[in-house]
Amino acid sequence: MKFRETSKFRKLRRKLVDADERDALKQAVLRLAAAPESGKKLKGELCELRSLRFAVRGQPRRLVYKIDKDMIVLFSFGPRQGIYK
Repeated sequence: MKFRETSKFRKLRRKLVDADERDALKQAVLRLAAAPESGKKLKGELCELRSLRFAVRGQPRRLVYKIDKDMIVLFSFGPRQGIYK
């Protein structure tokens, strides 16, 4: 499967300075590549999106994405507070 980043995702990814956070995000994306359906479907206005949980040094994070035919579109990542805005 191919991946595509939104501009928001790319901007957040480029701001990462901590190696642990970069590695955790990379592992989450690899996990997603292996099993795209593993994330939880969101509800309401965001019903087309999915959320995959991962952790950085014990702190929970979420990766928001969408499966679009043979492509995974990465929307955002971070802590739960405000991730869906």
